[in-house]
Amino acid sequence: MGTDINRKDLPLNRVSIERATQQERLSYGGMVAKLRAEKGLTQGELEDRSGVTSRTIRNIETGAVAGQADKLISLFVALGIDLDGDARAEVDSYVAMIAPLLQAIHPDHRLSAVGQVIPVLSDAVRAHPNLDAVSTPVPIGSGRRARVGGRRHDLEKADLDSTKIAATKDNTPIDPDRGEA
Repeated sequence: MGTDINRKDLPLNRVSIERATQQERLSYGGMVAKLRAEKGLTQGELEDRSGVTSRTIRNIETGAVAGQADKLISLFVALGIDLDGDARAEVDSYVAMIAPLLQAIHPDHRLSAVGQVIPVLSDAVRAHPNLDAVSTPVPIGSGRRARVGGRRHDLEKADLDSTKIAATKDNTPIDPDRGEA
């Protein structure tokens, strides 16, 4: 099987490696070979650092096999690659999926739609918290403000407390801290 070690579209992060197809994992194998050579390491030295056998490293690098995600991750970590530093790229990919949907909503109703989605995401944060990240406040914009019910609201930070982020019958966000119920 051939590999394309020059693929620029393969993100080098843990999630991407875990979700990679067999062909992508073959390409990651080529990246391992290139990085190992750049660092001047032998396969034996990489084995010592990663815990992956030299034979497996050879098979992954030559494209004889598509490396298992856990082996590839161990190899990249041993090569000094920060696989968790690009976590924002994963989030950005989700935002890119959602953006066209938001654009398809009439501008007068977008904030209302976001107000309906935030409680769902808030529930997901509580159910599956990222203990390494600060959960509130969460930046969701860049200095953007919106007008709801005649009042301006800062969209720079959102409190993920679903008791504060809810929707009335007309889908306008309410906030108990402002005396709304």
